Amino acid sequence: MSLLSQVPTNPEDSSLLWGFILVGGAIFLIALELVVPSGGILGLLAAASLIGALAAFFAYSTTAGIAAVAAVVILGPVLAWVVWRWWSGTALARRFVLEEEVEGHVAFEGDTLLDREGVAETDLRPIGTVRIGQQRMDALSEQGMIPAGTTVRVIQVLDNQVKVRSMERDEEITT
Repeated sequence: MSLLSQVPTNPEDSSLLWGFILVGGAIFLIALELVVPSGGILGLLAAASLIGALAAFFAYSTTAGIAAVAAVVILGPVLAWVVWRWWSGTALARRFVLEEEVEGHVAFEGDTLLDREGVAETDLRPIGTVRIGQQRMDALSEQGMIPAGTTVRVIQVLDNQVKVRSMERDEEITT
């Protein structure tokens, strides 16, 4: 019995075959999206393939269509979670994640920095580097340029962005 003799001749049966082929294509495109920088184009093609697969299953029968939708809604997220857990342990995944700490830069809590004083290590035009205590971090000048070596005060921390004001300007505002 040859492979060609197993190809369905009934159009309804071929829609079932196309449904499975398109689901396989969608899974392949999603996997390819993880390693190929496509800007989301492969993800959109995978979604289109999945929609086409669901349409093919509904063309075969309503029962097959509903079963396919249930499988996508229930098994899709479970399968994605299982594959993600497996993939994140591979050597390829470890190459995607920066594990070493950049020297001198540390994570910080915004509330602990508010109203603290530091020194501008580089010119802030309006973005540069400041040192507050032992922490070295990027900062944004509130207004204009702040030359390196100027004492600054943290006036706002929002989403890990530190906004500073020159102490000279701070004294002008308070008087």
